[in-house]
Amino acid sequence: MKRHRETQQDAEVGFQIAPMIDVVFVIMLFFMVQAGDRQVETELKMKLPSTEPSDDTADSPMEEQVSVALDGGISHNDEPVSPGELKANFKRLALQAKSEGGTPIIVTINAEPETPWERVVDVMNAMQFAGIANVTFSVSEEL
Repeated sequence: MKRHRETQQDAEVGFQIAPMIDVVFVIMLFFMVQAGDRQVETELKMKLPSTEPSDDTADSPMEEQVSVALDGGISHNDEPVSPGELKANFKRLALQAKSEGGTPIIVTINAEPETPWERVVDVMNAMQFAGIANVTFSVSEEL
């Protein structure tokens, strides 16, 4: 027994270098693989804007205003209309825009917070029937 104790006391606790080398190689391999995926900034394809005017003229959208009053009345471009007339107006505008090469139509809905929202939904249903997808809502600021 005495002999066994002496060998344990004489044995030095050492640092295992082989597992550390393995870990360093794995980390180095990871970073080498990641570096291959990076794109150098000089290789990025970009076109800087020029100072010369462009030949392309973007189609300006057709803007339509729809107001919904507190009593539920609907007006299209400041003219009172019924929901059926609004649907027909939107369909006519959509056909006109399509014949002009797909000019986008933007409808701005102006409704007060106390407005019955069923009427706003009626306006949006008329837009959907005509195939108009661009809608904005106008908000009035209270002072």
